[in-house]
Amino acid sequence: MKYLRLSVVVLLLMMLCASCDSEASSSSSTLVLNLASNQFVRARSLTLSSSELAIDRYHITGQGPNDQSFALDSSEETISIGNLGIGSWNLHAEAFNAQDICLASGDMTAFLSKATSSATLHLTDLVGTGSLKATITWNIEQVSTDVSIEATLLDQSGNTIVLPSPVLDTVNGSTIVQAELASGSYLLQLKLYSQGILVSGAAQAVRIIDTATSDGLIDLVIGDLSTTFSVLLINDTMLPIEGTIASSPENPGAGQNVELTYTPTNLPADLSVEDLKIDWYCEGELVAEDSAVLSSIPAAGTHRYDVIVSHERLGSLGSSTLLVTMPY
Repeated sequence: MKYLRLSVVVLLLMMLCASCDSEASSSSSTLVLNLASNQFVRARSLTLSSSELAIDRYHITGQGPNDQSFALDSSEETISIGNLGIGSWNLHAEAFNAQDICLASGDMTAFLSKATSSATLHLTDLVGTGSLKATITWNIEQVSTDVSIEATLLDQSGNTIVLPSPVLDTVNGSTIVQAELASGSYLLQLKLYSQGILVSGAAQAVRIIDTATSDGLIDLVIGDLSTTFSVLLINDTMLPIEGTIASSPENPGAGQNVELTYTPTNLPADLSVEDLKIDWYCEGELVAEDSAVLSSIPAAGTHRYDVIVSHERLGSLGSSTLLVTMPY
């Protein structure tokens, strides 16, 4: 009889434990979180290395019901987080490069339950501020003493950013364009004047990330006569968008029409050339918009043609350059 009572007690305890386990299981779940940030994978811009724009790790935090919270780091885009209370969760994620600089962030609210145990958090916000420091040079033997330079900076939406007036070193033929900027993509447009006449110019895509300095050298060529073509490719990675410029004919005669064709070389699989905004600049001046082909009869001498390409995705702004030489 004693053993029978003990067996009944053990059985009741086992049933109680099973009930507790079931109740605990019904109040918590595992969240599978997918992080989407394709504007930074394989990304690079002039003046920044690919490692500075590549995501190395993610930092994810969450606040949920009953004051429950978590914080973790992961190098993977898909993360499983267990033992989370069922209910509404506020999630925040940040993407960092290998230098521990935050590149992008995103937020979302997800309801976790047995029926919904996964969510996709899009990193859509560029983070922080960085610096632009572009050194501009020109040949002092080809300009007069009244040489001047005009620098214009536009963000990816086309808004003008006010720049400090550059101080010209007319003895050595150089100046520095610099500014503190919010992270993102920008277009730097340069025009060099001598005796009030535009003698050279350039258009350059610039990429800014948090706490980093985007610096580089831009040489403004004042065209002299030559019979050779030179191709200068500014960008050579997936993002910002890059491409090549072909000239037909390759060796034009004086006064002959030249047709320039731009071809992107690193588009993601879900984009085509029709999805891009393609603008043409000659000597820093806008000459054609929304076209992959430009027809022109350049004057005698060497002229710089810049193609500025963009897409609505952040960080997509890129540029390619071709020097066109026309004989007399």
